[in-house]
Amino acid sequence: MFKKAMEPVAGAEMENLILGKAAIVRALYEGKDISPVWDKLMARVSADLGDASAFLDLAIILQAIGQQDKAAIAQKAALDISRNYSIKNRNSAGFRILAFVAPGDFMANTPIEFLLESSNFDLLLHFVDADTENLEDIPHHDVAFVAVGESAANAPILNNLKRLLNGWVGPILNNAPDRILGLTRDGVAKLLEDESCILSPTTISISRETLKTLASEESNISSVLPKSSYPIIVRPVGTHAGIGMERIAGAAELSQYLKKRAEIHYYIAPFIDYRGVDGRFRKHRIAFINGVAFPSHLAISDHWMVHYLSASMSIHEDRRAEEAAWMANFDRDFAVRHARAFDALHRHLGLDYFAIDCAELPDGRLLLFEADVAMIVHAMDSEITFPYKKLAMAKLFSAFEGALRKRVERRSSNALLKCAHTGKSVIYQRTDDDCLICVLAMFAGRTYEEVEEVARGCDASYPSGGPMSHSIMRGVANRWGLVLLSSIYMLWERPAIIGVVSATITNAGHAVLWDGEKIIDPGDCGRIDRAYIDRWGLEFTQRAMDLTPLIQHEAQITYRAPATSTLEPL
Repeated sequence: MFKKAMEPVAGAEMENLILGKAAIVRALYEGKDISPVWDKLMARVSADLGDASAFLDLAIILQAIGQQDKAAIAQKAALDISRNYSIKNRNSAGFRILAFVAPGDFMANTPIEFLLESSNFDLLLHFVDADTENLEDIPHHDVAFVAVGESAANAPILNNLKRLLNGWVGPILNNAPDRILGLTRDGVAKLLEDESCILSPTTISISRETLKTLASEESNISSVLPKSSYPIIVRPVGTHAGIGMERIAGAAELSQYLKKRAEIHYYIAPFIDYRGVDGRFRKHRIAFINGVAFPSHLAISDHWMVHYLSASMSIHEDRRAEEAAWMANFDRDFAVRHARAFDALHRHLGLDYFAIDCAELPDGRLLLFEADVAMIVHAMDSEITFPYKKLAMAKLFSAFEGALRKRVERRSSNALLKCAHTGKSVIYQRTDDDCLICVLAMFAGRTYEEVEEVARGCDASYPSGGPMSHSIMRGVANRWGLVLLSSIYMLWERPAIIGVVSATITNAGHAVLWDGEKIIDPGDCGRIDRAYIDRWGLEFTQRAMDLTPLIQHEAQITYRAPATSTLEPL
């Protein structure tokens, strides 16, 4: 099924071609009259009730103008007819990108239509839900992307995607439904609670009934939110854009809040006063692509609840000037100050693409409001009012396109990348735990299967697909006549197996290959370069015979104890 989807697509038809979110939202942003488009779409569905693409574009227009109930009806009509839709970008001479998406509003999925608006990639949307039985009807594509965002409504869909994508063999990004499920507000706070460079305020999911006991003062805040007191932030679970979110100063205000809200489940968190020395509040939106941070926007407001539109950035020249400077200097300034925090975020969240809303605290920590894959990232703002955004957003979009392109190229059967010391093809990971298998195979000039076979001979309980222990790694190498030495230094003139702190999995290591010329990462993280190794390198393993010059040098400069020997025992 999956291999079939990856067959050559020359001349493949575009199924259910739609205008899509980017084209429709841009027209509205630019103040264009969209009624002629609406009239044409209505005429199409009137003439043909099976016109799925017209129904879906109508749903997008209704969503964009805030008529969510009507939008849901139109969307359902479309999805009852078909689950596949296509969007052509520019000349469409590039790859075909398959996005797994969920039914819902603009916040239900990664804004991939905005991210690829200026690209030459075709975008293929495949809608899935909790009842999707299989993926047999997915269209031909070059690379896939899991775009379904975290929400209570999407949880059953993500759980189903885990099953549907089990055994997926083609190039794909964000193929981690479990990690996306973990992006709840309370889940992210728990995940980052031990990171000293990040303040992700303790967040608790709480029932309406428990909130009532706080409002009536039958219980106090510290009993449900440890080490906290008023004021607190309260918001209904599943809401975004500040809907239903309020700062509550005491039990009386909480009682009034509950009179206005009818939801059953809420999040509560301590209120953190993050205003700057000038009294203003600043919220930064940052997208991460393969662990690299890119600025999306900086909203500056006099109110603690900051959103870009409500901050009225368009009428405050001084605020736009500050945003322009932040974007222009981001790599040299903000990203440098918060490098440790950015590393921690990528390591804990472990996704190819995600975005955060955050602020800076006076003590230098990063205050994290939210992390998600579905935050809106776009380039719709007026180039006249916001001329500085064009370059920054183009850089972000180019990085996203590059991540997709790289995933295709490195997984291609015709990949040209070779290991310099053997001339053999690079071997990429097949599981989450087999990085050392791949690196050992490349280091020794063997195949993945040969490593697995010898590993089982060393230890019958060795788990196929890893993880592989260091003792088994040495055992496999010894079977091939290789004696390996591991230390905290290496000769860069010779090939090496390098152990580093994982950039995508917390409290874990990762193996990469140095082939004498370049670093080869068998995984999909694009961050591990020489600078990363200098900072996060743990162990360097090379052939003992290649280390002879280093051993001789060490023997000459080391104080000699009676037990000192330069001979490597077999």
